[in-house]
Amino acid sequence: MPNSNQTDMLVPASPSMPPAPTGYYLQDEEEKHHLRDYWHVLKKRKWWFFGVLMAIVVLVALVMLIMSPIYKVTATLQIIQDNPSAIMGGNSSDPLASLTGTSVIDRFYETQNNILLSPSLCYGLIESLNLKQHVSYKQMELDYPDDTPDAIRQRYAQYMLSNLKVEPVKNSFLFNISYMSTDKSLSQMIPGAMQSEYLKLAMNTRQQSYTMLREWLNNELERLGHKLQLSEKSVYEHGQKKDFLSLEDKDQNVIVQKYVDLSRLLTTAQSQTAVKEGMHKQIKEQGADAPGITNHPLVVQLRNQLVDLGAQVSGQKKIFGPRFPEQQSLTTKMGELRNRLNDEVKRLEISIKADYEAAVKAENLIRNELDLQKGKVIDLQSDLVNHHVLTRDLQTNQTLYEGLLARMKEASVTSTMVSSNVSVITPAESPYEPWIPKPLLFLILAVILGSMFGVGTTFFVEYLDNSIKSTEELEKICHIPALGVVPYVDSKELARENLDSMDLITYSRPQSMIAEAISHVRTSIMLSISEAPPQAIIVTSANPDEGKSTISMNLAAVMASSERKCILIDCDLRKPTINKLFKQPLQPGLTNYLTGNATLEEIIRPSSVPNLYFIPAGPNPPNPNELFSSAAFKRLLERLRQDFDHLIIDSPPLIGFADARSIAVNVDGVLLVFRHHSTTKEAGRLAMHLLSQNNCRILGGVLTMAMKDRLGYGGYGGYYQYYQKYYSRYRDEGNGKSPEGSELS
Repeated sequence: MPNSNQTDMLVPASPSMPPAPTGYYLQDEEEKHHLRDYWHVLKKRKWWFFGVLMAIVVLVALVMLIMSPIYKVTATLQIIQDNPSAIMGGNSSDPLASLTGTSVIDRFYETQNNILLSPSLCYGLIESLNLKQHVSYKQMELDYPDDTPDAIRQRYAQYMLSNLKVEPVKNSFLFNISYMSTDKSLSQMIPGAMQSEYLKLAMNTRQQSYTMLREWLNNELERLGHKLQLSEKSVYEHGQKKDFLSLEDKDQNVIVQKYVDLSRLLTTAQSQTAVKEGMHKQIKEQGADAPGITNHPLVVQLRNQLVDLGAQVSGQKKIFGPRFPEQQSLTTKMGELRNRLNDEVKRLEISIKADYEAAVKAENLIRNELDLQKGKVIDLQSDLVNHHVLTRDLQTNQTLYEGLLARMKEASVTSTMVSSNVSVITPAESPYEPWIPKPLLFLILAVILGSMFGVGTTFFVEYLDNSIKSTEELEKICHIPALGVVPYVDSKELARENLDSMDLITYSRPQSMIAEAISHVRTSIMLSISEAPPQAIIVTSANPDEGKSTISMNLAAVMASSERKCILIDCDLRKPTINKLFKQPLQPGLTNYLTGNATLEEIIRPSSVPNLYFIPAGPNPPNPNELFSSAAFKRLLERLRQDFDHLIIDSPPLIGFADARSIAVNVDGVLLVFRHHSTTKEAGRLAMHLLSQNNCRILGGVLTMAMKDRLGYGGYGGYYQYYQKYYSRYRDEGNGKSPEGSELS
C-alpha cells in the first residue's frame, strides 16, 4: 500500500541508527535534598502521617477515658545532720573525702534518702495508718490468696515504694516526698505521716544501736576489769618472787647499792695496792736507801741519834783517845743504836712487803665479790625488763578500762536524747484535682508524639518504597530521558468521561489529560533523534501489567491523527491483547504470516481510528523468539516501513522473555514503560542492562499510571494538576455548567 502523504520531515529512519548519546545522564548521582523534597514526601504520604497521628491521639483519648484518676500529694521535710562523732568522741571530719570525692554530709543525705525509700519505713506506715484495712490491701490479699501475711505485707510495701518518690532539693537540707494513688485520702495520708514515721524509725534504730553499744561496752568492761586484775597480780607476784623492793629506784635497791659500793671499794683498793706495790719495788731495788725507809720517822730519828753519837765519839776520841772509858761507853751505845737502826730497817721492809701482799689479797677479794654482785645485777636487769613489760600491760589495761568506762557513761546519756533533726516545711494538703490525666497536656503531647511518629512512619515507608516514583528517579536510575508521564485514571474519572476503558481514549477524548499526556510523549519521541524521527518503535516494559499495551494503542492513535498512516503490531505472542482492545478476532495474525499460512493483506486490519491499522498476534507459537529472529520478520518490517509512516510494536516484558530484545535490534528505537510506584529500581536497571547488551537505541521512558498526588514536586505533577483544572473548566463550560460548579478529578 503506497504512502502518498510522506513528507520530507518524516523520512523513514535507518534501522542502523547509532544509539543516542547518554553522557548527559551519566552525571554525578549524588543527591541534594531540599526542604521541598521532604515536604513533598509528607504530602505524598500524608495518609500515613494523619493515620499514625489520629491513631495516637485516639489511643491517648481512650486511655484518658478508661484510666482512673491518679492523685499526687507532696510534702517537704527538712533533715539536718546530727553529730555522728558524739558517741565515740571522734572527729566528724572525713580524712578520705579528698580521695573519694564525697563528704560526710553527702553520704549522710544519701543515706537518709535510702532510709525514706526503705521497706522498714513502709512497714511502719502500714501499722501506724492501719493500711491493712484499706481497700488496696484487701485487694492484694484477694489477688494473692496463697501468700502468707508477711508476704502480703512485703508486696504491699513494694507497691507503696513504687508510688513513693523522694527528691532531695539541690543545695539545701530539704526533701520533697510525693505519693501517687487513685485514693485521694491515701495520697495525702502517706506523705503526712512520713515525718513521724521517719522519727520513730530513727529513734528505734538509734535505741537499738545504743543498746548494742552498751552491751558491748559492758562485756568489754568486764573483760578488761578481769584483765586489769590479773595484770596487777602479776606485777605483785613477780616483785615478790624476785625479792626486791623496787626495781625503778636504784637508791633503795640493795643489790644495786652493794654493786656500787663494791665498785668504789675496788677502785680504792686498786689505788692502795698500786702505792704499796711502788714502795715494795723501791725497797727491793734501793734497800735501806729507799724513800719509804729513809723517810720513816723512827729511822730518821735513829739515824739522827746515830749521827750525833758518832760526832760525839769522834770528838772525844781526838781529845781523850780510844781508851777513854766514856769513849768506850759511847762506842758501845753507838753499836747498839746501829743495830737498832738495822733492825728497824728490816722491820720496815717486812712491814711494807706485808702491807703490799695484804693489799693484793684485799683487792682480789673485792674483785671476786664485785664479780658475784655483777651477776646479780645482770639478773636484776632481766627481771627489770619483765617487770616493765608487766607494768606497761597494767597501765594499758587501766587506760582502756577508764576509757571504756567514760564511753559507757556517754552512751547512757546519749541514748536518752530525742532526735530533733526533722521538721515539716510544707505539709501534705488534700489535692483539689487529679495529677493525671491532664487532658489538655495529654492531647498536646499526643499531637506532638503523633506528629513525630507520623513523620517517622512517613519517611520509613518512603524509604521502604523501592519503586520509581518520579521522572527524576527514572532518569537517574536508568540514564534515559523521561519522555512523559501518563496519569492514572480511576473508574470515577472514566465514568465522568462516559468511558468504559482507556482504550483509544486519545481518539475518543482528545482533550482529556490522557490524550494530552500521550501527545506529549509523541512529541518527545519525534524530537528524540536529531537526524530524523524514528519510524519503527517498540513499546516494552520491565514487568507485566505496566500499561505498555494501552500506551502502544493510544500512541498509535496519536501518530495516525495527522493524516499519517500508522500500524500497530501485536508482538506479545504469549499474552495478546491488541485484538481484544479493537474487538477483533485473533486469527489470522502475525504468527500465521511468519509461518507462511497467511498473506500480509490478510493480517493487516483497519481500525475505527482513521489511518490506524493493526496486526493481531495470531495463535501462540511454541517458540516466539525464533519467529522474531527470523528473516521473515525482518522482511515484514522492511515491507511495513515502505507502506506506513509509523510502526508501533507492542512486545512482551523484557525481564523473563527475550522477545523484546530480538525485536529491538530491528527497529529505530525502544520506548520503555514504567509503572508509577510499581516498577522497582532494580527492575529498571535490569531492563536497561538487557537492552544495552544488544546495543539497542533507547528513546526514553514513560511513567504510566501516575497518581497526581504522588508525583514529584513541580514538574509533571504540577503540570497535570493545572492542566486538569483548566480543561475541566473548559469541559464544564462546553457542557453548560458554571466553572464554579466544576469538580477536579
